[in-house]
Amino acid sequence: MPLVSNRSSIRGGRGIKERQLCPMGSRMTANRPDKPGLRMADRVYEDIRREILTGLIGPGERITEEVLAERFGASRTPVRSAIVRLASDGFVEMTPRSGTVVKTRTACEIAEIYDVRAVLESMAARLAAERHDADDLAGLRGIQDELERRAAGRTASGASAVEELSSLNKAFHVAILDAARNATLRESAERLMDIGFLINTYANFDESEIARSFSDHRKLLMAIESRDGAWSEAVMRAHILGARNSLTEPAATPAAKR
Repeated sequence: MPLVSNRSSIRGGRGIKERQLCPMGSRMTANRPDKPGLRMADRVYEDIRREILTGLIGPGERITEEVLAERFGASRTPVRSAIVRLASDGFVEMTPRSGTVVKTRTACEIAEIYDVRAVLESMAARLAAERHDADDLAGLRGIQDELERRAAGRTASGASAVEELSSLNKAFHVAILDAARNATLRESAERLMDIGFLINTYANFDESEIARSFSDHRKLLMAIESRDGAWSEAVMRAHILGARNSLTEPAATPAAKR
């Protein structure tokens, strides 16, 4: 059962669409969960992010501080802070001439990202197999167990489940980078894992693709535990390149994201 259909965010054209956002309270703001203690900038960030994840603000749409400030009942200062954070997390892109738009990626851009990830993370998997300790292995197992538990118990509603699974998936890959004991490699690889990209691609998972991703993770655990660097490297490379192929096939069914 697919979580959220968001294929246009990774295959759509690069043109900028402009759609009038509804005034405050007419869409998600009226029934968004209230979280006491959050700063206004955090509240605005969560509201905008939620609307991007659910498709209410679509790929390529321009968003402006003025409209968002009115919509969410905030001044422009927290809205500006929220937009900067959204850009850092990979949800939006800020450009001098076009302003701020919800990020889109072409198939070519996705392939390039995954090609580089395959090189960096397969090296990390090899080093993790050679350098890990018992705590690293226990941490990886714990993350994967939680990932599978959350996937089994997720609802069909979409956005929160997508974000939850995406964050755990990223945590698994980052834990392998940590076990590799190479700070430069970790920094370079993690730069390509911005959470916005992971969420938007994870939204295309179906049941068979989730199962395949989890199977790859379990093979990685076995390979790393066995301290077989070559096996670990090969599994990680196949894992990431398989995701690349799924995401860039012209007529693919809902695609898997590792």
